Amino acid sequence: MNHSRINLQIIDSETDARWDDYVNLHLGGLIYHLSAWRQVLVSTFGYESYYVATQNGSAHRFEGALPLMLASSRLTGRRLVSLPFTGHCTPLLANSSLEQLVHFLARRCPGFRYLELRLLGTATGVPDILENCSRYVTHRLDLQPGQERLFKMFHPTSIRQRIKRAERNGMKLKMAETENDLKDFFKLHMGVRKKHGLPPHPYAFFSNMWRILKPKGMLLVPLLEHEGRIIAGAVVLRFKDTFIYEYSASDQKKLHLGPNQLLIWEIIKIACSEGIKTLDLGRSPKSHQSLIEFKSRWGALSKELTYCFYPKARRLDTEGGFARRLLGSINRLLPNRALRLEGELIYRHLG
Repeated sequence: MNHSRINLQIIDSETDARWDDYVNLHLGGLIYHLSAWRQVLVSTFGYESYYVATQNGSAHRFEGALPLMLASSRLTGRRLVSLPFTGHCTPLLANSSLEQLVHFLARRCPGFRYLELRLLGTATGVPDILENCSRYVTHRLDLQPGQERLFKMFHPTSIRQRIKRAERNGMKLKMAETENDLKDFFKLHMGVRKKHGLPPHPYAFFSNMWRILKPKGMLLVPLLEHEGRIIAGAVVLRFKDTFIYEYSASDQKKLHLGPNQLLIWEIIKIACSEGIKTLDLGRSPKSHQSLIEFKSRWGALSKELTYCFYPKARRLDTEGGFARRLLGSINRLLPNRALRLEGELIYRHLG
């Protein structure tokens, strides 16, 4: 273990320009590391932020960074997470520094129930004080071959055939330009969540992305229109050379027309035209084999996500179980207004 001391400090990422500069220059820097994503989470869920940087003592230059949010809840306790509502947010510092980081956070934020770090990749080199858990993967599609070669790589029936079917059925791409367009997406989001027995995320989550990220060119909301109605849409994050397919939704009665496949294809075409190199198709539970198969049929490669916890064996399990299934059955019967209120009340406790 590396015992050399590092200079750790809590940084105000919104007023200290070094934070975003460091994220922009770091090869592993993602949109989730940026101060803009902090604004989205804090504005929506009211979390307290702990943005930790390691600094060169003499030059005051950043040598590492890790954003965390403190989720304080009577239901789930005080949890430090990097980051809530984020599939992965790998620390931009050496794994050998993580043990010192844990002890630093324990002093600066005493009484937290547990610390959770969400890493892209395996936990190689992570200190033994952290418990590792790998229940998710993400899928990343290399866009550098170009759209013509990519199309030929897609699965012939479940992807290419459905794209052509959707085009024959007259679906047209529409890019969201106003918040009313965003509300069209949210209606679809509510329908999909209800089908799965889940409340929708708070509308404020999406409206804050629209307000904060879109002016910076970091948000796209592509929609598909069919016979005068929006039947599919997505929330896509853009940073550096990567698109992230963050949320998607579609009219469940129109799935036979292939809107999901055409929507992703339209996003790929936009990405290729803008020189984007990677499309991240988002997190999938390892238990959800049909979703993993769907993403792999685009030619996307899976990559392990590793979540690390301190202390060991203290983590919140929000998946599965009798209570979860019972709540799902009730949610499918609730009126939309009640389901939306449930989402506004509970998600800040679960991120």
